[in-house]
Amino acid sequence: MTIERNLLLVKEKLYDTPYNKPLIYASLLLLLAIFDSLFTDYGIRNGHISEANPIMRFIYERNIYSFYLIKIILPLLFMYVIAQFKPKKYLQILIGATLLLYTFVLFQHLFWISLLI
Repeated sequence: MTIERNLLLVKEKLYDTPYNKPLIYASLLLLLAIFDSLFTDYGIRNGHISEANPIMRFIYERNIYSFYLIKIILPLLFMYVIAQFKPKKYLQILIGATLLLYTFVLFQHLFWISLLI
């Protein structure tokens, strides 16, 4: 077998199995959550935005480290739960919707940051 064929087989196993797609989506969710927390913290610290979620606003005002911890732990916990169960189709749809929402929020952050530059 050639190297290209082996890489193709690895790609198929990683991305095309129903068990791994939700994990890939959850990994993207984690990445978006990290960027969201960084941009939100930047915006709040510089007085450009305020946290819209009242629970996260309360946590941010009490302890910034807890804010980051929760923003990162929740997607990690979600990844763990997904890895334990056989994913259903509706779960993939919900993850996709969440990714779209988080992407929209990230673009909002990029928009207001671009206005400040």
